[in-house]
Amino acid sequence: MRQDDHVRLLKKGARVLGTLALGTLGALGARTLAMPGGAFIGAIAITAIARLLNAPLDRPPRWARSIGRVALGLTIGVAVTGETLRTIARAQLPVMVIIFGLMFLGLGTAVIISKFTHMPLPTALCSASPGALSAMVTLADDLGGDGPVVASMHLVRLLSVTLIVPPLVYGRFGGGPETLAAASATAGSAQAAPALWLAALLAVGLFTGLLLVRLGLPGGDLIAGVVVSALASSWLGLSALPSSWRMAAQILVAADIGTTMSREALRSFRPFILAGGLMTAFLIVSGFGLGWVLAQISPLDLATSIMGSAPGGADTMMILAGELGADQPLVTAMHTSRLITLTIVLPLFVRLANARVSKKREMKEPAEALTCE
Repeated sequence: MRQDDHVRLLKKGARVLGTLALGTLGALGARTLAMPGGAFIGAIAITAIARLLNAPLDRPPRWARSIGRVALGLTIGVAVTGETLRTIARAQLPVMVIIFGLMFLGLGTAVIISKFTHMPLPTALCSASPGALSAMVTLADDLGGDGPVVASMHLVRLLSVTLIVPPLVYGRFGGGPETLAAASATAGSAQAAPALWLAALLAVGLFTGLLLVRLGLPGGDLIAGVVVSALASSWLGLSALPSSWRMAAQILVAADIGTTMSREALRSFRPFILAGGLMTAFLIVSGFGLGWVLAQISPLDLATSIMGSAPGGADTMMILAGELGADQPLVTAMHTSRLITLTIVLPLFVRLANARVSKKREMKEPAEALTCE
């Protein structure tokens, strides 16, 4: 490796370490101040502000992000119990209705935006879809959409939801410092678990997660962590994992989100600021409305229903669910189901729409030719 490559790698490593150090500082500060959303909101806020001020920060490498997402999944899955599964079974029909309702609202919004702003349909569909930012940007690239525009619109919606949900749930539904203290106490009980078992659990989760990601399953690392931990919980009797795992996962995920907020991202969003703003407001209000409906027609509580229906990033809502006292495994199930369904449905929808446009164009061209003659 040439000396220039070594220097470049060292600089990148220093920027990543700076990002994680800043995220840790924000997380600890937010916990000290008992901010709604806790460590997660603090890490996002401080890294996003620093990035907008052109601080020399960089996103953690892909493998580090996968470790963070697997660890996050492990801390969620260990809380899955028989009662959780029974609640999911009882609420299966209304939850699916809400998931598809929010999906079709997003698709309808995308068609309207594409028609009136001339935004390419794949870009509009992936921007309006309530799925994970990284998954939707990747899908936009595959479908011929504009990845930076999709990333910018998702980022604006993600940050909006992240800022709105904690104060709403914190003040209205009773999450807050007591919830955090209880979660910390529960997590602390896992410190006595044998280190060998914990290392084996992390290794299996990482192997399974990276395998699923390589096979192209959206959110595969996160889903793997949840499934592996849930199985370990039932077989080995684990009831919690070390609190340091949860904190490290939150800092990694939050710092990664915060560093994507750049001036370039805001410039990509500027041409569609009106349409994007209206779309963001509509989807947030619709998600909250559907969450309220879900709480009325199912056994789920209102906080869980709202966070499960919120059009934010899957990992973001899962973390906030745990921080604010909602049922984290249920929120996880709702968001991962929606993400997988979107990844299957969107390519089919784009192909059908493109086929329809091509057919109209073919019918229009002969008519124009006859008119000219």
